[in-house]
Order: sequence, then C-alpha cells, then structure tokens
Amino acid sequence: MSGIKMERVAWKNFKCYKDFQIDLAELNILAGSNAAGKSSFIQAILLAFQSWEEFDKNVVNTNCVYGVNLGLPINIISENFEGKGITLEIVCGGCGNRVVLGMDEDGGNDMHIRILNGEEIAVQRGERNNLKHMHLFFLNAERQGPRVVSPIREIQPNFVGYAGENTGYLISEIDKRQKLQGIKLPDSLKISPLDRFSANCEAWLDMLIPNTELQCSVDMEKNLSTIKFKNSGEFYLPTATGFGITYVLPIIVQALVASTLENSVLIVENPEAHLHPLSQSRLGKFLALVAWNGVQVLIETHSEHVIDGCRIQAAKEKMCGNVRILFFEKNQENSICKSIAVQENG
Repeated sequence: MSGIKMERVAWKNFKCYKDFQIDLAELNILAGSNAAGKSSFIQAILLAFQSWEEFDKNVVNTNCVYGVNLGLPINIISENFEGKGITLEIVCGGCGNRVVLGMDEDGGNDMHIRILNGEEIAVQRGERNNLKHMHLFFLNAERQGPRVVSPIREIQPNFVGYAGENTGYLISEIDKRQKLQGIKLPDSLKISPLDRFSANCEAWLDMLIPNTELQCSVDMEKNLSTIKFKNSGEFYLPTATGFGITYVLPIIVQALVASTLENSVLIVENPEAHLHPLSQSRLGKFLALVAWNGVQVLIETHSEHVIDGCRIQAAKEKMCGNVRILFFEKNQENSICKSIAVQENG
C-alpha cells in the first residue's frame, strides 16, 4: 500500500485501555465478544483525528465525534486512570501523531474535553506523515434504513455520511465529477464495462446481491435524493426492498470513492448487518480488494462469513501478510487484544 497509513496506535487512559498499543496492516478485522473493546478502539481513532482537526479550538466536543456520542469527558477516561490525561497516538510513516486530552477542574461535566498539546500538534501538522493529510471515512453500525427520499444535509466532500444518508447524492456527484476531473477507479475495482461510477456501484451491488440494479435521482432545489432498486420487473422505492440492500450500498459507494483518493482510511462497523451469509462473504472479498488498492480498511464484525471472505481473497491475491485479525477480550477492567496471523493459504 502506497502513501500514508496508520502503522501503529497507542492509547493511554482511554475507556477500557489503560496502556495499549498494537500494529496495524492494510486490512484490519476487529473481532471478539460484545463489550470487549472493539468500538472503543474505533472511537479512540475517531477522537484522535477530530482532535487533530480542531486543535486550534483547544477543546473537542465529546458529544459528536465523527457522529458518535462519547458522553461526558469523565466517561471516556479509564477507570484505572493514571497520569494527567488521555494520550492517543497514531504512528504514520514512522512519525507519531500524539494527542493529549484532559478534563477541566469541574470534573468534566461539560461536553468538551481539553486538548493539552495544541502547540505540539501545530508543529507536527507541518510535517508530511500526519493525520492532516489523511482522508478518514467512518460508517456507523446504525446506518439509515429504507427511505422514500433522503434529505441532502451536512455534505462533506467524498463522504456518504456516518449513516449512509448522502449515498444517492454522492453517486450522482461522482458521476458528474468524473467528466470534469477524470476520476478513475483502480482496474481491479472496475467491474462494469462502463467507466461510469454509478455503473460500477451497481455492478458491485449485483455481485453481492445478485440481479440487483439501482437508479439514482437528485433534486438539488429541494435538497432530496432518491435511490430505486429492482431485482426483476420495475424499479421500486427502498421501502419495498428491505434493509440489506440499503445497508450495504453506502459501504460499496464509500469504499469505491475512497479508492480514488490518496491516503484514505475506511472504518466500517458491522458491515454484515441484514445480509445473507453469501453476501457477507462476498462483501469480505470486496473489502479485501479495496484494501489492496490503497485504502487502509478497518472492519468491526461478528461475522465469520465476512472474515472468511477476506481470508479467501487475501489467499487468492497472495496478500495474507497484509491482513491483521485483532481479537479483543476483556481482562477484568481492561481490554486486551491478540493479533491472529493469517497463513499463506488463508
């Protein structure tokens, strides 16, 4: 994988992590039982990135960190708290990108946590291998279900939204920008005979859920988008098709968009939601392919089918060394993580 990537992360005093560090790969699969620390691991990454983005404000709103409500600052500090505050570090290109966070004297009853090393971040932002130069895309486990129309709001460049709410808009937008900016998908992700972005989104959707077609329309005057689907016969509104298609399409779209950008990170919670086991396996293969095409992928999953799909694709591409399965479990109050190796045959 070329460009900047997260090579290692280290958390101190964050939620269930008193003192934790682990190396990352191109494709990272977070597995383990409930309440073992997988979501907290992702939240630490999100909080580190948002702190870097908002360092000049000297505070971060813990009520909305990449669309996630972390609660009061006092709730995100480890129960076995030691030292002055939370330390989150993400190493990229051999360079540490550190964030130090601490509570106000009132004990953290406000929804903001202080950034204690803003001057250090300001200096680091002038270097090449830092979080400022990375594109982070996060898809929440609670994605938007079937809707007749979706309001277009809080548009961020190249992003479907934390719940996939802007998926229809982004498909149409990339189709338009292709002609003006010459956007191209990597060869191994272009599976439609057409170059058009929407055609390749449809082709991948058909690969995961056979015989499925899509049709997007956007009304910018009313700020609304609509996606229709069909398996046979006529196109139907999402409310007539069920949750599986609606939940997986934002993942496909976001992954393909990320593959056209440098230094991209894609984090997806529960990609398997509402999908048939065969579709889950094929989604695992797709996300593995995305990881081999320049996007660092982190998946939080309870699905053996997603993991199997990733392993099969890694073995096929001879990329097993670039897969890391991180198995989380709880040891008293702390979360521990074991890195499971994937052999050459998957």
